[in-house]
Amino acid sequence: MLCLTLFWLSLPRTFGDERFFLKWTCLIKKSILGVDHKPLPKDILYIDVAGSKTLLDVPDPLYQEMTGFHHTSITDREQLSALINYISEYGENISLLVLDLTFEQASPADSLFQECVSRFPFPLLGASRIQANGRLAPSVITLPTAVASYLTTDNNFMKYPLFLADSLPTLPLVMLGILEKAQYKKRLFWPTVNGRISLANPIIDFKIRPFDFNDSGNLEKEHFTVFSLGTLLFEWGFWDEADIRGILKDKLIIIGDFREDVHQTVFGQLAGPVVLHNAYLTLKEGGNLISWVWLLLFYLFFWWLSYRITKESNDKRSVSPSNRSKTALGAILKDSIDEAFILVLATIVSYFVFNIHVNILVLLLYLKTISYFYSKLSR
Repeated sequence: MLCLTLFWLSLPRTFGDERFFLKWTCLIKKSILGVDHKPLPKDILYIDVAGSKTLLDVPDPLYQEMTGFHHTSITDREQLSALINYISEYGENISLLVLDLTFEQASPADSLFQECVSRFPFPLLGASRIQANGRLAPSVITLPTAVASYLTTDNNFMKYPLFLADSLPTLPLVMLGILEKAQYKKRLFWPTVNGRISLANPIIDFKIRPFDFNDSGNLEKEHFTVFSLGTLLFEWGFWDEADIRGILKDKLIIIGDFREDVHQTVFGQLAGPVVLHNAYLTLKEGGNLISWVWLLLFYLFFWWLSYRITKESNDKRSVSPSNRSKTALGAILKDSIDEAFILVLATIVSYFVFNIHVNILVLLLYLKTISYFYSKLSR
């Protein structure tokens, strides 16, 4: 059962009972009990590029030449360059600038943008994408990148892998390495972070959820704010230097598309850059790590469940055949309810104490199957 649990936790997808328990245990833990450790909004600067797009000519798909009738939309790299220049000049103690953007299409402003990126004085990290052939998509801009691809299940985003394409670290993991100086490795079965065994596809602990945002355009203590790139550049044109330094000081800056890059989660829709940030916060809090205490407790718990099944099976054999047939259906229902209740308690304890969700439906089906064959073979 322990091996089955670990195997199920390692899968990149989630299932119906996991989504149900994830949502409600999170709500109880965070909303009712108040166990909800969030970063301070003043330490984060979200910048949206959805309104800062420009059109590029692309070849006609049939004739493979420029005809002037086909275009693609990319983030305006002149505006990105201006933003990076502001951060370079007025920023102080910028922990990391994350560009949740790919640069696969060439543009006339590439040389300007490349120059700004090359002389950027703070840590910088861009995003890369895995193509259908399993290779990284090429980039026209040279900068440090990490993979920002992920899987969704029934339009409910819950897990974020640590590695993709077997050995490529994903963006939240690389963020952890930069911001927390974490050491990570891809092992044969389980990855390790700082020498500790980690889940390969940990469930995201959504610390920043939709209701944590406001639309006022001002930083508040209780809420996070998404700033438009164009609006910032316009306002900074007449702001005092001290005000620009104040909004940039001591920040983790995350830039991305908050309008088109949107994912459905169990808590509502969240932009891709916020999903990445939540995945990083999960790793930072150790929500991906498997402790020996957790392994020992679940080993003892599964041992007790196994003992309970064998004992009840032996007790049933002592009942006369006539009475056994009358109570068989009732016993199956009673045992299933008892075992489901016990497994629910186990996954709640696992999440509240170790921040690990356990799939109870699979374990319950496994228990009933083993119980059935054990009772048949022991007659």
